[in-house]
Formats: sequence, C-alpha cells, structure tokens
Amino acid sequence: MIDCICTQYADKPVTNSIWNVIIPIIIGAFLAYLAQWRVENLKNNRDRNKRKNELIALAWGKTYMIDFLLKALAMYKTHKKYYYRASVLEIASPEDAKDSFDKHYEKGQEQRIAESKLAEQIAEFFKIVIEYSAIVNKTEKFKPLFNPIYEYAHPKPSNFEKETLDSLVNALKVEEERLNVEYKNYLKIFKDIQHLMV
Repeated sequence: MIDCICTQYADKPVTNSIWNVIIPIIIGAFLAYLAQWRVENLKNNRDRNKRKNELIALAWGKTYMIDFLLKALAMYKTHKKYYYRASVLEIASPEDAKDSFDKHYEKGQEQRIAESKLAEQIAEFFKIVIEYSAIVNKTEKFKPLFNPIYEYAHPKPSNFEKETLDSLVNALKVEEERLNVEYKNYLKIFKDIQHLMV
C-alpha cells in the first residue's frame, strides 16, 4: 500500500521552495503578534479606565478638602478680626483685652496654616486634573479652567470698626457668612472642572 501511494505521487515534481516554509511562519508570527497586540490593547484600556476612575475619585476628595479649608479660612479670618476689635473695645478690662488679643494672634496662626494646607490641596488638585487630561488627551480643554483659580483674589474680612462690644457677635456671624458665600463661588470653579472629568 505504501508503494502505491509513493508511485501515485512519484510523477509529480517536488517543489520545496523556501517560500513554502517562510510564508506560513510569517503569517503565524503576524497572527500571534496581532493577538498579543489585541490583548495588550485591552489590558491598557482597562488600566487606563481604572486610572481615570481613580483620578476622578481623588479629585472629588481634593474638592471636598478644599471646601473644608475654605470654610475654615473664612472662620479664621473673621475671628482674627473679631478678636482684635474685641481687644480694642475691652480696654476697661485689661485682662479680657489681653485674652482677646491672644486669641487674635492664635487665629492669625491658624489662618496661615489653613492657607498653606489650602495651597497644597489646590496644587494636588491641579496635578490630578493634569494627569487625567493627559490620559484622555484633552489637556487644552482643562488648561483655561485653571486661570480663574490662579487669578482668584481672596476676600478680606471686615475690620468691625463700627461695631460696639454688644453688636460684635452678630457682626461676626454676618461677616463669616459673607465670606462663606464668596468662597462657595470660588469652590464652584473646582466643581465645574470636576464635572468635566467623566
């Protein structure tokens, strides 16, 4: 039977060209590379989406911290001015005046700490947004939104110069609320940027 098969193909010429070997190898290598590229592409897309979601979450966390620090800053600013005015109005009682002035100094220190922490949180927020914009290839979309943050002039609290010792507490509440409203407008810039991160 083997002789029969051999004699059947014996009259056909054998063409063992090198291309008969190389072409299947090239096609096999190309298909293997294509499959590997597809797997890597899917993995990279998955990793990119995971990182985008992480950055969105981090940005929300920074926005929350910025909101918290802005409220604290409004409080420290107004309380600093409040205690200074109280120290001036309490001249009749030197002990109370000194206590109020010490609190004025303490609130000034706390204000500087809050401003420093706020600056750190804003810098980290920028870093997160810039990394996000690089991942989604939309850096030009976010850059103009940073300008209002850079150019923001923080509101100054009242000196309470017209207030008496009796009206000072109510004036403090009104002034702190005014600063909080101004800072809510500032915070809106961060939230607008945040909403673009989808």
